[in-house]
Amino acid sequence: MSKKTKPVKSSRRQFLKGAAVIGGAATLAVVAKGGAAEVQSTDEVAAAPDKSKGYHVTPHIRAYYETLRD
Repeated sequence: MSKKTKPVKSSRRQFLKGAAVIGGAATLAVVAKGGAAEVQSTDEVAAAPDKSKGYHVTPHIRAYYETLRD
């Protein structure tokens, strides 16, 4: 009463193809559900100061430098 089963032939390439298809479908579903992203006007972007320009010594960095002096 035992059934003979065929061994599953799965290759790495088939797995990666399947993963890519599932990943693409998941991304498409998230984008479709979320709708379009809100676009900021150029006035809002220009008015917001860019805090990431240049090197700034913050209290966190000062504390790190203090640990290096010892």
